[in-house]
Amino acid sequence: MLRICLFIFSLLCCFSADAEPHKTLTLKEAILLAVRENPHVQQAQLNHIQQKFALEVAQWQFQPQLAFTGTASMTRTVVNGSQHTTSLFSPVPAINWNTPIGTKMTLTSTNNISNHYNPQLSLQIIQPLIRGFGKAIVEASLYNAIDSEKVSRLNVENALRTTVTNVINAYLNLVSAANTVKIDEESLTRAQTSVQRTQLFIKAGRKAGVELVTVQADVASAQAKLENDKNALEQTRYALLTAIGIDPSTQFEYASINVPHLINQYTPPSLEDTKRLTLENDIQYQINHITLTGSITRNLRVAEDNTRWQLNLTANAITGGGNGGGYNAGINSLTNGSNQSQTLQLNLTIPIDDKNAKQAVLNAKIGLREARLALTQEKWAKETSAINNWNTLHSTLRTLHFAEEAESLQQKTYKISFQKYSYGLIDSVELQSVQQQLIARQQSLLDARINYLKALVSLDQQIGRTLQTWQIQVRYM
Repeated sequence: MLRICLFIFSLLCCFSADAEPHKTLTLKEAILLAVRENPHVQQAQLNHIQQKFALEVAQWQFQPQLAFTGTASMTRTVVNGSQHTTSLFSPVPAINWNTPIGTKMTLTSTNNISNHYNPQLSLQIIQPLIRGFGKAIVEASLYNAIDSEKVSRLNVENALRTTVTNVINAYLNLVSAANTVKIDEESLTRAQTSVQRTQLFIKAGRKAGVELVTVQADVASAQAKLENDKNALEQTRYALLTAIGIDPSTQFEYASINVPHLINQYTPPSLEDTKRLTLENDIQYQINHITLTGSITRNLRVAEDNTRWQLNLTANAITGGGNGGGYNAGINSLTNGSNQSQTLQLNLTIPIDDKNAKQAVLNAKIGLREARLALTQEKWAKETSAINNWNTLHSTLRTLHFAEEAESLQQKTYKISFQKYSYGLIDSVELQSVQQQLIARQQSLLDARINYLKALVSLDQQIGRTLQTWQIQVRYM
């Protein structure tokens, strides 16, 4: 009885497994899945989180910062047999504030609580008057953090653009491989039909027996090509899963692509618009421009500031801090005017032939010059690439038209040749040649369609419209 139950259970499991449908993955679904799951996109998002927090830290540097320290001690001494015990508790709150013009203010409250309470307030203000003065110098690190946050946003968008483009290309490769297998299957069917016809002709005495070898060789060749292309199809499946960024063991079926509809999603711009949009939307060009006008320019400004004289004005004010009780104890000691101190000090440092500072200025100037030259060269390279991609797109479009015409004519040629073969007007070698030409034309047409779509996708990525074309919004964590 137990064996029967196990057998029925195994049958039910098999039926349920066979009944489970394969997941059909459309191109749009593959893109959306990659936007959510791709590791490169997630890494870019995580880096953006780091840069956002770094920006908060840079802004926090110019906000009042509270600190608290405290000391508690107890001292026991014995002198000439007489024991004395002294306890001290001293909480010390402090406020530090750095202003955008370089002013540093520190307010400290010392609260010594022993036998008496003797508080003290001290205020120190340091103001650079030459070196280190002004927002442009003091806030350089803040502006660098702002630029880094902008760059991280651009990197997120770039990761999305690249991922979407890679998924589209991988999906097109899958479709191309599947259609190649279909062409191979049709070729094998035609070759097998030729074998059957040849065998009938030989029995009827209309063909020589040696012609059977030729058509059978054609069948063997078609079978070998079909097997190789099936293996290539499996590899393109794994390549698509890799581009999406999901488990390679995922089972799915691809959905056929409506080629005319997909082509209509893209609107190729004119050549001039292509060059303009490329410079406006190219991520790396934008990053390099931000770096040039931002940190590289600021580095020169800071290096030049470090060569200047250093003149700092320091003001200190102390009130309270008396000893004992009575008039000098408690909060009254802060306001009675009996325990006060004010100091005003100027500190001047004159650098004399500071080679390190001069070298830093020279390096910063050369770095700025090199960055400008590199940006100019990059601009020319982007414009050249835009021109090449635009020309490639229109070249692939013309190639597609020629391939469609060639495939249509070759289809007609094969039908005529097969009729001639059926009536014995040509031999199997000529038919095989025509069939091979048909396979080549079909493959050329398939390649031309895929290449044109890839050219559209490539140009769309270059002009920065990939996310817009597929209606994908960039969301930052």
